[in-house]
Amino acid sequence: MNYFWGNVFEYFKDRRLGSVFFGSLALVLVMLALVSAFYQTLLEHWQIALSAIGLLLLALIWRGFRLVRMMRLNRYKSSPLSRDELRKARSKLAKPQ
Repeated sequence: MNYFWGNVFEYFKDRRLGSVFFGSLALVLVMLALVSAFYQTLLEHWQIALSAIGLLLLALIWRGFRLVRMMRLNRYKSSPLSRDELRKARSKLAKPQ
């Protein structure tokens, strides 16, 4: 887990999670209100909405392919050496044979 989610987990770990439940409930109610507000507009312009969703999905798929390709190309690259590792490597090179 990254730093933010680790902190969130530690904060709610020993509590009864009531705030998470009520926060989620409020979020669901707000989303229902937004969907009902835009429902009529979506019915009138469903072709445009469908086209926008399709373009968004294509962009996400393209980004996924690029991300997989980038990860595959960087798979065998080594990470930079620490100061200690650099010091040991230099000392080995400086020793006379």
